Amino acid sequence: MKRKTKKRAMAAIGRYLELKGYKILEEGWSHGGDTAGYIVTDGYGLAFVFGDAARNAGEGIPDRAADRKAFERLAAAYLTEHPEHADCPVRADVVALLVLSDNRAILRHHVNAIDACGLDLLP
Repeated sequence: MKRKTKKRAMAAIGRYLELKGYKILEEGWSHGGDTAGYIVTDGYGLAFVFGDAARNAGEGIPDRAADRKAFERLAAAYLTEHPEHADCPVRADVVALLVLSDNRAILRHHVNAIDACGLDLLP
């Protein structure tokens, strides 16, 4: 996917999160080699949102599994830097966007993409 299209897709994911009532705390937050597309709060806790986008090529919405280790590293680093959030629940979400045209897309938001047993819920 072209860089410009990827940037527009991530901006669309950000708008979606805001429309759903999430407060965006960070965009493109990185630590080491790991990056969360967004870090948001919903009033109950923090969500590290990993975004993925693809142009429609007949394959459907992209399946991106949440990387448990990357999530844990990012969460530990973020909570160390932001102790004001250290006592709230954290989770990993995956938002996938299938770009149909310049102004149309299908979006899937998988909340808590890593279950309590530590299994990635998407393939």
